[in-house]
Amino acid sequence: MTLNGHSTLSAVGNPPPLHATPSPMDVALSYNDKAWPVFPCRSHAEEHVDQATGEIITLGEKTPLTPNGFKGATLNRPLIERMWAKYPDAAVGLPTGEKTGFFALDIDNKPGGANGFDWLSEMEAEHGPLPDTARVTSPNGGLHIYFKYVVGTRNRGALGAGVDIRSEGGYVLAAGSTMANGRSYKWETDTREIADAPAWLLDLLLPKSAPAHTQYSLSAATNNAYVDAAVDRELADLAGAPMGSRNNALNDAAFSIGTIVGAGALGEAEARALLQDVARGWGRDWSRCCKTIENGLKAGIQNPRHIPEPDFLAHDNTPMMEQDAISRFIVNSVAKRLARLEEKVAANDNVPIGPVFSIFDWTVDRFKGEPPKVEYLVDGVMPAGVPGMVSAMGDTGKSYAMLELHRRVSFGSGAYDTPIFGGRVLARGTSVMITSEDDASEVHRRIAALDHKEHRFSELGRKMIVVPLPSAGGAQAFWKDDKKKGLQETDNYHRICDQLSEIDDLRLVTFDPLASFAHLPLNEDPAAGQFVCTSLSRLATETGATVLVAHHMRKTQKPIETLGDARDSIRGSTALVDGLRLAYAMWPAEEARARKVCKTVGVEFTPGRVVLGGVVKANGAARRVISTYVRNDHGLLVDKTALLGSATPPTGDLIGALVVTIEAAANAGAPFTKTGASGVFEMRERLPDELKALSKSRLHCLVDDALGKGMLVRAAAKGEKIAKWLDVPGGYFATGLGSFTTGSVRI
Repeated sequence: MTLNGHSTLSAVGNPPPLHATPSPMDVALSYNDKAWPVFPCRSHAEEHVDQATGEIITLGEKTPLTPNGFKGATLNRPLIERMWAKYPDAAVGLPTGEKTGFFALDIDNKPGGANGFDWLSEMEAEHGPLPDTARVTSPNGGLHIYFKYVVGTRNRGALGAGVDIRSEGGYVLAAGSTMANGRSYKWETDTREIADAPAWLLDLLLPKSAPAHTQYSLSAATNNAYVDAAVDRELADLAGAPMGSRNNALNDAAFSIGTIVGAGALGEAEARALLQDVARGWGRDWSRCCKTIENGLKAGIQNPRHIPEPDFLAHDNTPMMEQDAISRFIVNSVAKRLARLEEKVAANDNVPIGPVFSIFDWTVDRFKGEPPKVEYLVDGVMPAGVPGMVSAMGDTGKSYAMLELHRRVSFGSGAYDTPIFGGRVLARGTSVMITSEDDASEVHRRIAALDHKEHRFSELGRKMIVVPLPSAGGAQAFWKDDKKKGLQETDNYHRICDQLSEIDDLRLVTFDPLASFAHLPLNEDPAAGQFVCTSLSRLATETGATVLVAHHMRKTQKPIETLGDARDSIRGSTALVDGLRLAYAMWPAEEARARKVCKTVGVEFTPGRVVLGGVVKANGAARRVISTYVRNDHGLLVDKTALLGSATPPTGDLIGALVVTIEAAANAGAPFTKTGASGVFEMRERLPDELKALSKSRLHCLVDDALGKGMLVRAAAKGEKIAKWLDVPGGYFATGLGSFTTGSVRI
């Protein structure tokens, strides 16, 4: 058998030697030399703040530093070097099972815990000593005993007191790994050869039928089909439990399976091991998971389930199967069930684990002082660290414009640069653009035209990454619709995410165009659109970068006149736009307007030379001015809005911007009124640019229009009788729940 082009036996037969004083990177590369994939793990516990909730999460030592756990193990030497350059003190993780060709008998001997060596002594006294094989001592006095991988062995706990198995679905830390306090993993002896596991150990690990000394017989009191189906269903549901609800799901599953144990239809040790296998794949709060499993099983055992009798036996005239055939059938059935379970757990391995939280920790009195300011990639338009979209009609030049955005992020933006996508680029750092439309030659021509100062030949050149897929192996699917598994993130996407997570100063990521990467029914299925948005949002959260997708707009029979018209023209279900934090649209100006613009700026009119653009969707206030772009001689869109005079958006767009701003103000505890000290005109500095420039009477007319259309309502604050505060229907103030923040104007 070969793995990644290397012989499994040659890999497992010669584990890498431990040098005298190797660095962690040296250790990782030495295993890579022997075709063992590696990934970095923490050498000490770390505290992290969840940016979404503010919760402090403790990540223990030995936990993976890769976002998708042991699935991030790689044989890519440059990637290994980058990972250990980023985490120079990281321990070396080795995935057990098929990828490395070995599994490990994990013997624990922690102070105050069970001594696994007692179990090992008993087993060796009964079956004889273990064969001579590679062994690694752990810092806490434990031992990892390596054996050649056997298909069907899997990651499991509680083989015995203080004894676990690390196989398919698990990992171990490699010899040579050193913890922050100086403790290390070491080869116990000079033996590096990995032996076959003894038969008695495999008998404990591999699925099997009833014990050999017990005659198998069917009886009316047994319903294995019911038990198997019930257990399989509980484990499958548990494996798919979303983050934030996993502890409750684990308790429910343990209780349910415990009722089957209480009925005598399933062994308690087997039930515990199956539940632990799923929980171990989550990667966090292991002690809490074990406690939850024990409590759930205990409660379930005390409430035994009634196992229904099979109703087919009395009427069954099928010839009885021979004993050996029955045994083979049971082994195959159990193996398939375990394989399905492991597949579900593995598929869920890349999902970030949510911290356990209490709702009572999140009363609003914790939010004190000045709220954090919104950080922008593009000032007033594109926030930093969010998922977004740039959508345009064909041949508008969006890809070229997005490439220029990447250049400014990576190389810097000059003081006299024109705006791009409606604003000034504020962020600086590494940017990554992956395009399936342009090959390397076209990217070369465009970069040369944009980078006339030749920053790409300086150190900054490594800050801008552009991957032209036609010249880099061809198009790749990042999201797909599997007939059996449903909507899926592909391995290609996970590999890209792993590499992106290694970039410390990542500021911008673009996938161009979305349709090339999403092999999903985006136009018909809202769930597909929401799935992609959730995936992009997770990537943005994990990397802190703004993640954009380039997308297409439909051609319309009538000219697009408003930002609302532009939003309606974006291809796909509404969920695709609604699920993102930002959507920016670009479309060609109708001919009469385009000719007028060309004449004003002094260029020759050609079809498609003038393009309009603006924010069509934003979570919160954003600059909603329609910008005017004119192509230069290289085809790049140059913002000419300032030269032409800002085009005041149509009334419909202004009302929309006003409603969004008023809703955000009410949610923040600083609502507007129509008039007075907290009136929209008096507090116009809090309004977006397109509203700030309006007269007092115009603003009041917009408020009246919004009130008349039911888009806004007047509401009274708690303890007040006069309804004067502006809010949206169903908002905090509109429902009588609004409260003022300290320092807000209340006149």
